[in-house]
Amino acid sequence: MQDRVFSRQRYRGEPFPIVWTPDGKAIALDEKELPITLPDVENYEPTGTTEGPLANIDERVNITLPDGTKAKRETNTMPGRAGSSRYRLRYMDPKNNKQLVSPEREKYRGSVDVYVGGAEHVTRHMIYARFWQKFLYDIGTVTHDEPFQEYHYVGLIMAEDGRKMSKRRGNTIDPDTVINEFGHDTFRVYEMFMGPFDQAIARSTNGVK
Repeated sequence: MQDRVFSRQRYRGEPFPIVWTPDGKAIALDEKELPITLPDVENYEPTGTTEGPLANIDERVNITLPDGTKAKRETNTMPGRAGSSRYRLRYMDPKNNKQLVSPEREKYRGSVDVYVGGAEHVTRHMIYARFWQKFLYDIGTVTHDEPFQEYHYVGLIMAEDGRKMSKRRGNTIDPDTVINEFGHDTFRVYEMFMGPFDQAIARSTNGVK
């Protein structure tokens, strides 16, 4: 696993518990000030700058530290690989306001038998889910050393031209157009039987017919 950029310029994401002083010094907030919650706002459009949407909310960004120092909150938020690496733990205990997950529920539900995902999803995203699991295990938050006992990846459905579907290439297929012409059941059956589960295959309109 290699280092990655761990921030996004977006509104909805886990906030960093960091503030910045006027001289550019980064200060981590005290643990008693956690968790940091996102504000409820009517609008959170992009700022039109390199700053994220949270930068528009002055009353949240500008704070005064206990020693009287003026500071600004970090307005970037954590990327999807933060929340998506551990959100399954919250599904086990979503109303728990004191713990990430209760030990009893995590012990019962915390080890998934089989995880199914796309090949890219398994090799990119799931390595971070495993990294977080190992960390949480080391600090005693979870009881299972491994998050998933088995991985099975599905092959990509390629475009009819044999290339990966991409908006940039303009070769994507809107499922609704297939459904409108052939119906839901035909579409489902075609995708189930178009090829081996773990291999990439190009879709074919003739195959649907």
